[in-house]
Parts: sequence; structure tokens; C-alpha cells
Amino acid sequence: MASSRALTTCVLAVTLAVSAAIACGDDPPAASSTVTPPDGGADAAAPLCVDGKPTAAYPPAPYEMDVLGTVPPGLSFEGPEGPIAIDGYFDPCAERARILIVRSSAAWCGPCFWHAEHTKRFLEDPRFADRLALVDLLVRDEENLAPTLPALGRWREKVDAPGSRLALDPDYTFGPALLSRAPLPEYVFIDTRTMTLLASLSDPEPVSLVDRIASLLADLDGAPRPEPVVPEYFDGHFTENEMDLVRGMRLETLTLAADPTNEYADSPAAVTLGKALFSDAALSPSGEVSCATCHDPALDLTDGAAQSTGVSRGDRNSPGIALAAHSRWQFWDGRADTLWMQALAPFEDEKELAASRLFVAHAIASRHAAAYDAAFGAKYPLPDLASLPPSGKPGDAAYDALAAADKDKVTRVFVNAGKAIAAFERAMTVKPNALDRYAGGDVTALTEPQKHALGLFLRSGCVQCHWGPRLTNDAFHVLRFPTGRQDGAPDRGREEGLVKLAASEFLASSKWSDAPAAAKPFVVDEPSTLGAFKTPTLRGLPTSAPYGHGGTLSTLADVTKHYGDRGLTHADPAALGSTEQWVPNFDSGVMKELPAFLDVLTGEVVIP
Repeated sequence: MASSRALTTCVLAVTLAVSAAIACGDDPPAASSTVTPPDGGADAAAPLCVDGKPTAAYPPAPYEMDVLGTVPPGLSFEGPEGPIAIDGYFDPCAERARILIVRSSAAWCGPCFWHAEHTKRFLEDPRFADRLALVDLLVRDEENLAPTLPALGRWREKVDAPGSRLALDPDYTFGPALLSRAPLPEYVFIDTRTMTLLASLSDPEPVSLVDRIASLLADLDGAPRPEPVVPEYFDGHFTENEMDLVRGMRLETLTLAADPTNEYADSPAAVTLGKALFSDAALSPSGEVSCATCHDPALDLTDGAAQSTGVSRGDRNSPGIALAAHSRWQFWDGRADTLWMQALAPFEDEKELAASRLFVAHAIASRHAAAYDAAFGAKYPLPDLASLPPSGKPGDAAYDALAAADKDKVTRVFVNAGKAIAAFERAMTVKPNALDRYAGGDVTALTEPQKHALGLFLRSGCVQCHWGPRLTNDAFHVLRFPTGRQDGAPDRGREEGLVKLAASEFLASSKWSDAPAAAKPFVVDEPSTLGAFKTPTLRGLPTSAPYGHGGTLSTLADVTKHYGDRGLTHADPAALGSTEQWVPNFDSGVMKELPAFLDVLTGEVVIP
């Protein structure tokens, strides 16, 4: 795939052409009521319409999905009102040609949202009245899992053209029609009189998309192509859709949703307690490890290490947590479904604080009693713990021997500690950076090399996942980053995280939640989650090296090379899972130039 769009009339006409078959100067197949098999055999011009009547229910084989000018197989997709059959659009005896547009989108994809919300732009253009039909295929849901009908219903709300038809396509059936790995959304154009694949486009600029449709219809009608319309460029660099995505990255558009599972989420007293607990190494038996050990305020809440070290060295890189309260799932593998659940895990992890809930409860009673009572005393007064063992957690004999009531009162103090830390983290913010100023209209905020690199970021596919004010989609993707495990084994990622999530006693649906009904659904047995990891926010990127869930990439140049190469090869044992089809290749020029924009994405933390 081309690394960028040269601002020429040729490229404007096709916008990110992905194969020579649709490149400038190559005309799409001419309209006819026949299908010409690729092998040019004896039936090379079999008529599809004779005396005004179709000769077949669908053009005959051979069928292809990766050769323009050929016919795809008769396909059917599940829609909310029943099956949607592609062969239902076959109309060989129509007086005028029509184009079936098949658009493939994912519910985690930033450009897909833009195109969904601007469908009327081309579908209701008066020049194309009664000459277009659209089938919208959803290939993945918000979490990057195979989509379901409920997910399709949510996606329908994004599409601004009620006349379009939506269906599920977990197999990404039309992906081969791009003839190259290219970003979503994908448009495929089919002549309904012959069902031939005319052209395909990846994330097209809107003016050029309309021009392309007009040119295809002109070709089918045997009429001259219209003169292409040159789109307007903001600041000489960015088309309308690109600039809309950039504006959507402004920090000022970020809002913090309520957390009904934590009734103390926005309590000032809980924030005060959480801040104290966050930095208190006495909550660890070693007396040397706290939350701040791996999330140092001086390092924008990271630790600068490849793999974080608590009591011993761990297997993953410590992510920045300044905006963690906005994330749907916590940890690289999403094994916590709330921020307070995440805050509890390090206490009883043998490699992190190596503490226990009994130890933490005693430490709070002896060191933070007044702050605890100020935050929780009205509903959960600090219990008398004097008669209970000094340490212990489930699986330890001392804890397991306790009466159920004692276990509950200890665990309640422990859970409230997590909710206080979560309240503290919810109060964290980051300062705006140069991207925010540029997105707000200050064209001097970025240098010319930075603007050029931002263009590459938008056009090379990065913005599929890194969009919005946090520059993340919160979904889980397989990009085959190398493992950081101390034993050298590949990291199973989300697959294993889901198993741990399901087994946790602190789920949002548990009795420790303040709103169990608000829990997010999840499914454990999902093969596509093997080797998948959560898309990290890019705010704070320049100061959060090393990179990747294993912390194995030292520089931003290493990161861009990894993405440009589509991750480690599938023969490399340091990673698991299959790199996703929509992850594009980009060349060494893009790898070299992208860091100029990534360096802009500072995220200086403001601690409450």
C-alpha cells in the first residue's frame, strides 16, 4: 500500500488506490450484460439477458474475490431482518446500470465511524438517484470480536442513512478485493447488471469517493467521465475527514463517565485516602513497594523499565495510568473490568506488592484510620481487626480458617482501599499538548515535518485504532509484539486475561460492586483473543519508553518499524496469534517519518 497520498489529480481521483487495477489511467471494466470468464474460454461472452429476460439467477462461475473485473460468488449475510443476499441485487436486464456498494467496517475503527456518520454524502447525492445500493458489513464489534446482532444494532445508530442495509461479516469476506492490506473502511463497487467487481477503495476522501462513483457510472453508461473535483485541504495538508478526526483528538472533548460500581468514585475524601495509599510502601510486607513504584509521578506514572519490578521482576511493561479511568478494561489483557478491581490485584500479586488483604487491612487500620473513616466510615466503619491474623488471603491457611463474617469485614476494607485508589486515579488529568492546540485551530502549533507525519499517521492506518481524545479504541488487537515474560514464553494476552477475569471474586457483577447490574458482558472462549492486547493510549508516549506489552521496543522508531512490518513473523515463537488483515504494511519512509508526530503526543500528568 502506498505510504501517503500524493496531492495530484490522479490520486485525488481514486484516493488511496490499493492496486494497479484501480490506479490512475486504468479504466474499470466496461458495462455489459455479459460476463467474461478470466480464462477467456468458449463461454467468454455468455449473455445474461436475452429478450429482456435474465438467462440465469446469477452469473456462472468461476468466481473470484481478489481479481477486479471478475464476479464474486453469490453471498449471503445475516442481517437484523433476515439474510441479505448479494445475488438479490443481480439485475442483468436493467435499462441503466446500477452500482452495489459493499462497505466493510469495524466498530472499533475511527475512520469507520466518520464514514458511517457521512453515508448520506454519497448515497443521497442527486446525481446518483436510484443508481446506488449500499450493503454495510460489520466485520468486528467494539472489542474486536466477531460481531453479533446486538453489535449490529449499535452500529446502525452510527449510520446516518436509514436506507442502507446492514449485515454481519465476521469473515471479512471482501477483504481480498482490496488486493492489498489496507485500512478500514473498505468500499467495493459492483456492477449489478454483470456482478463484476469494478473497483475498491480504502478509507477514501469524501469528495474523491463521490468522483469515483460518478466516473464508474459514466463508464458503465459509455459517457465521458466528469472532471474530478479537487477537495479542500485544511492548512494545505488535511482533507475534511482527516481534519474531523484530528479535531476529535482534542483533549477538551474528553469526558469522564460515571462509575456506578464504585459509589465513592468521585468522593473527595476517597481521593485523599487513595492518594495516601497509592504511595504508601508500608502496604507491602517488604516496606519497599507501592503503586508509585511502577507508576512514578515523576515519570508521568510509568517506571521507565522494560518490565516492571515490584518484589521481583514482572513479565510486562508498566502502562501509564493517568487516563486509566476512561478505559473500558484494565491491564494489557483486560483482566479487570473496573478501575477499583485493577487497583486490588497488585496487592496480592507475588511479583508486585506480595501482600494480602489481611495485611492491607491491618496497615490501613494502623496508618490511615482517620482518612478511611472520613471516606467510608458512614457506611463501612473500620472494624476491629485486633483478633485477626496479621496476614492472609484466599488460599492461605490463616485466612481460610476465618469465619465467613470475618472474611467479609476484612475483604470490605480491602475493596474500599481499591475504590479509594480508583477515586484518586479518576482525579488525575493530563495537560494539553501541541496536537490539542493544532486541532483547536492554531496552525502554528505543529511544524511542517510534524504535520507531514500526522498525515502519514492518518493515511497509513494508525488512526484505525488510535483515535479520539485518548488516541485509543480500548479494543484488543493481535500485532505480534515480542513477549516480555521472564521465562521467554509467548504471552497469551487477552485469551488468558478473560479466564482470569471470569475467575475473579471482584467482578463488577459481584457483591463487592455498588451496581452489579452495570457490569459489562464478556465471553471467555474467543479464539481470536489469543495474543491480543489492549490498544494503549498515545498520550504520554514520548516519555513512556520502552514500548509494547513486553517493553521490548526501546524507541519510537522501533515501534513504527514493528507496525510497518506487521509485527513479528508468524514463525517467530516470541508472539502468539495471527496479525489482523486490516493491519497495513508501510514502507521505510513512513517508519522513519512517523516519530516526528509521535513525539508531539506528550501527556504531562496533573496529580490531584
